Amino acid sequence: MKSARSESMPAEQQPPSESSAIGRHWQTQAPVVPADIKLKREQQELILSWPDGQLSTYTAATLRRNCPCASCRTDRQQQADNPLHILANVPDQEPQMSGAELMGNYAIKIIWSDGHDTGIFDYRYLRTLDAIS
Repeated sequence: MKSARSESMPAEQQPPSESSAIGRHWQTQAPVVPADIKLKREQQELILSWPDGQLSTYTAATLRRNCPCASCRTDRQQQADNPLHILANVPDQEPQMSGAELMGNYAIKIIWSDGHDTGIFDYRYLRTLDAIS
């Protein structure tokens, strides 16, 4: 597992073996893998350069608000179902991105200053976030 603790790192773009189920899925769907990933801790931004030339910048607030982990998704759903629901995972102060780890060649995991590190941001999910933000 590579670490995204440095300012810049190239993303691996090797597909899985053709014999695996994941490899067969890879062949049917175009991979969405950034050409470059930069975690700028001082600015609290994650910047992805995509092969099609698009540059996506995500703030820490945007990523935390859209964390895909199970507990954050559950909290968002409960809030949507009941606007008076008190969110359980709201920190006292705005958490900072303290690091990140590449998860194979499909996602990045953000590590937060408050210890939260279960959100694995699939690159396709990040492209979706980019389109709506």
